[in-house]
Amino acid sequence: MKIENIDPRVKFTWFLTAIIAGFMVQTIWAEMLIIAVLFGLEWYFTKSLKNFGVLTLVLLVIGTQLIVIQLLFCREGMLMWQWGIIKIYSDAVPNAIMGYLRTSALAYAGIQFITWTSAQDATLMLHSFGIPYRYAMLVGVAARFFPVMQKEYVAISESQLVRGLPVQGIVNRIKALPPTFFPLLYRAMRRGSDTALSMELRGFGRSSHRTFTKELVVKNWEKVLILTMILIMILLILNNII
Repeated sequence: MKIENIDPRVKFTWFLTAIIAGFMVQTIWAEMLIIAVLFGLEWYFTKSLKNFGVLTLVLLVIGTQLIVIQLLFCREGMLMWQWGIIKIYSDAVPNAIMGYLRTSALAYAGIQFITWTSAQDATLMLHSFGIPYRYAMLVGVAARFFPVMQKEYVAISESQLVRGLPVQGIVNRIKALPPTFFPLLYRAMRRGSDTALSMELRGFGRSSHRTFTKELVVKNWEKVLILTMILIMILLILNNII
């Protein structure tokens, strides 16, 4: 089964389930199980883990920072080592690992929902939740806006490079942010104004109802799956409250 054929409300319910589970579980093994399930579903439906590639590198950097912060400031558990004012307690590393795994589970669930759900499906899902189409359509507009702005940023960077702006090395790239950011901001505002004007000229929002070329239909097995995930979320919440 292709992931595109699954109703976006099922994907959204799974996203909420993964988020709540990531927050509610209290053990490292449970967090690792959630991440393993996310990776397993990603491989099953897409036969690739490339959507997690860059995010994994970012999370490794975040994990390193969490370990350093916990080692320096954690005061839970037994004192294991001390050098001057620096004290290392026994719960520092477990807390850092737990924080890293929890952050990873939330990040993977978010990127999975974004990559699995098209802009049209997201718009239809929001509209099915009772959100007026004038606001639900903003998701589709934003999704189509980002690739355009990416091309604009590349064009600005290339034009600055032709003008002799040094961009080699991390320091030069940081210095090059202001000369590229403000032209990008101006182009984004201009693109947004043009888009709003073109939509207004076409009468967007004049009617309170709108027809779509695609309709969402929840299958019976999808209803069962949604109810099962809702039950799991309720049990997780009750388990932490009681």
